[in-house]
Formats: sequence, C-alpha cells, structure tokens
Amino acid sequence: MLFSERSLWTMVHGIGLGGGALLGLAAAMFYLYASHPPMGTDRLPVGSRALAGVTAFTAALLWLTVLVGTYVVFPPYRATPPAGLADLSQFPRALVLSNPGTAWLHAFAMESKEHMPWIASMLATAVAFVCVRHPSRVLHDAPLRRMALSFLAIALALVAFVSLLGVFVNKVAPLQ
Repeated sequence: MLFSERSLWTMVHGIGLGGGALLGLAAAMFYLYASHPPMGTDRLPVGSRALAGVTAFTAALLWLTVLVGTYVVFPPYRATPPAGLADLSQFPRALVLSNPGTAWLHAFAMESKEHMPWIASMLATAVAFVCVRHPSRVLHDAPLRRMALSFLAIALALVAFVSLLGVFVNKVAPLQ
C-alpha cells in the first residue's frame, strides 16, 4: 500500500521535515555569505532578525526531523520478524540484512543515520542560539560569521549525506 501510516510518516520525516531543514540550512548559509559588507565600507547589514528567525526555524525543523526519525520511523524499521517468516517485506531491517549485497545498508547507512543527524541538529542549534542572542554581532564579527557558516556547512553536509543514505535504504526496504 502506497499511503500506509508508516509510509506517510516516512515521507513527512524525509521529504517534509528533512527537505525543509536542507532548504533552511542553505538559506541561512546564503544569507550569512551574502550579508558580508564590502571591504573598506562601514555599511551595516540589515535583516539580522530575519537571520535569527531562519536559523531558529531551521534548528527546530532539524530537531523535529531527528525526533520523528528516531521515535516514529526507526522503530518499525528495526522490528524483529517472527521465526521462520519467509516474506520479510514488513520487516525492513531483516530484509536488508537477508541479502549480502544490501547488508552494508544496515551496517553503514543506518548506523550513520542514527548518529549524524543529532550532531547536525546540535550545530544548527548553536548557530541559532548565537543568531538569536546576538543578531547583529554575527553579521559584523567576521570570525563569528565564519564559525557560523562553518557549522551550518557541516550540518548541511551531514543532513545531505544521511538523506542520501535514507533514499538508498528506502529504495531497498521501504516502510510499507
């Protein structure tokens, strides 16, 4: 069934929340990069409150993605099938592990997906905290702006990587 409760939660988790978080990370990075004042000018960047809102919203989306993935989507994935069951389509982890060609998806992909998103959420939260607490300072202080850009870039890379791994796992063993 295409639209079962489990598949809907998977779509909300991956496409809705995860996709929104990727867009938010990209938007925050673009704003931080584009708001850099030209050398030799005293032009003050405007919109530091908008940056604070985007980073806070993005951090919230990342946390929602991680929590829904950990507590809603992942438990049905790791359900253990009854002994002697031939059709493993309702038990994605067992289905992935039953084929030596796809066992790496659990050993590498799912193990990565269990931990890396938490790191990305923490990094995005750190940037959001600084942007909300000191909105104009992030735009005026070059080392602080570089640090925020670096944290957001790492978070974006982690989220993009685990998203790709999620596509691989869902292609082989979708939650139905």
